[in-house]
Amino acid sequence: MKYILLILMQTGLATAAMAQSWTLDAPQIVPAPAPELPIYPYFPDGHISVIPQWGGLQMVWAGSTSYISKGPDIFHMSEARPVLAAGEKGSIDNGGAWLYSVFPQTRKKWLGFYHAEDHEFADDPTSTFTAWKSIALTRSNDGGKTWEKGEQILTSAQVKPTEPQWGGNGDFCVVWDKKKRRWMCFYQETFLCMATSSDPEAKAGTWKKWFKGSFSEPGLGGKNWAIPELYSEPGGNPSVHWNTWLKKWVMVWHSWEPANIWLSTSDDLENWTSPQLVLVSEGEEKIWYPTIFGDSDQKAGKDAWLCYSRQPDKTKYEREFIARRIHFKK
Repeated sequence: MKYILLILMQTGLATAAMAQSWTLDAPQIVPAPAPELPIYPYFPDGHISVIPQWGGLQMVWAGSTSYISKGPDIFHMSEARPVLAAGEKGSIDNGGAWLYSVFPQTRKKWLGFYHAEDHEFADDPTSTFTAWKSIALTRSNDGGKTWEKGEQILTSAQVKPTEPQWGGNGDFCVVWDKKKRRWMCFYQETFLCMATSSDPEAKAGTWKKWFKGSFSEPGLGGKNWAIPELYSEPGGNPSVHWNTWLKKWVMVWHSWEPANIWLSTSDDLENWTSPQLVLVSEGEEKIWYPTIFGDSDQKAGKDAWLCYSRQPDKTKYEREFIARRIHFKK
């Protein structure tokens, strides 16, 4: 036992192993909704919004074209319909619009935040995959059936290059902090970063990025700083929810290389605990894009679902949609 603890300490995993505050059930594969969903072989591809409705739920399938389905649970989804697609040439989302975080405000009026990809670079107009990213706001006035094309709320301080290069602000989730009446966005630019807006409508120009200890940089083109406590495990696609059992905010995300899933908690959405290791990619697999949800992706309790993607072969894009029960303990 002493030898095992020594190895864990040397690899930086002793804290995670000794302070683990959850257990995981066996993985299950979530089936595709009916009718056929074109993006299913490549899903999950970011944060998953789950919206409780009429005794069941609606779920957002985020992809270059995003869909919304409905059903009694995530294993019995149907009627998936496209709701947001790539924009025209020259638009902020010419490469796709991944609808990541959705908030019904009334039965008809919904707010949404999406990951916009720009695939057009001046020196390579034929680029179709490499993306310069931004985060955009969109609205629906018919209960999520159709969505307006959005306006950018967070963009990088870095100038978009003329040659294809991955970059920008993206791979995010948004939560509403009821206590402080503010929106909080957790996103990545290599490292995990955060921004806030106190505008109920979350409009462009109202966002401030966290930089050197305060929310002081503009959302559009401002500088950002990594969340200090999470600096040791850079990654992307965070998912944040309020856990009613722990009475804390819980974040999960994936690191870049190796591709592992991590967890941290917070009392105030600004100060976070040291990362705890949840899952490790083994062999040739890659596990990414974690989301925890209970009643919704915004709130969960003692027993919740952890969803993520598993690529059996990390050199190929096809993946499995995995769900497993996660049980939190104090």
